[in-house]
Amino acid sequence: MTIVSYRDDHWSILVTLRCFPLAEQPSQVSYGHMKVAGGFFERLSVEHQQTIRSRATLRHVERGSKLFLQGDSPTGVYFVVQGHLKLTVNGNDGREAIVEVSGPGDLIGAASMFDDYARPTSAFALTGPTEVLALDRAAMQQMARTDASFNAAILEELSLKLRTATARHLELAVDDVSGRVIRRLHELVSRFGVVSEDGHAVLRSPVTQQDLAAWAGVSRQAVVKELRRLRDAGLIVTSGSRFTIGDVGELNARVERLG
Repeated sequence: MTIVSYRDDHWSILVTLRCFPLAEQPSQVSYGHMKVAGGFFERLSVEHQQTIRSRATLRHVERGSKLFLQGDSPTGVYFVVQGHLKLTVNGNDGREAIVEVSGPGDLIGAASMFDDYARPTSAFALTGPTEVLALDRAAMQQMARTDASFNAAILEELSLKLRTATARHLELAVDDVSGRVIRRLHELVSRFGVVSEDGHAVLRSPVTQQDLAAWAGVSRQAVVKELRRLRDAGLIVTSGSRFTIGDVGELNARVERLG
């Protein structure tokens, strides 16, 4: 059974692992008294991690504040130490679309490190304070030029992001509202759920219903309607400010059927 509670339009998710396959709890890498967990940073060698820590600067970003804006000149890359950020793009009409939600260990801003184009996305902190390691562009490029294994790691990460973007493009073309919302909920749990000693995974997500809509590529009203439909179908049971996903196996099956 999955327990989902929300307060002030924010989500807090508790998942029973026997019914819902989740990513294993990521190992953590020390940064002074801080830790960087999972993501790209974890996949680097210890030597590369130490090099980045020695050259990077720790930055704090308050919830809702920008790390950088779409169109900015790229000055460096960022490794998430603590908290979550959303990467967004804005259309000519001002509407925001979320292209990625990043968490501990993730690499942000690499797309602009090897060309002269402006940043394609904005980055805003979803939690506060969010902490990142900031590595300037010159240091990042120097590591990539002089270290073949680090360069290979960067290429692998960029390839992964390209594959993810391709899959998202297909989802937007073929999935209905239900499929998009379920995929995003599944991604939140599988990426950011933490395995506890009692066999549960706990996810305290800062993503609001509006964020979920912008991430799924639908309106907030459509998200509210879809959540109501899932409740009426018995997949979600609400009780005040809490609701339960009672049939996690069915939720997982729906994701698998989407392909």
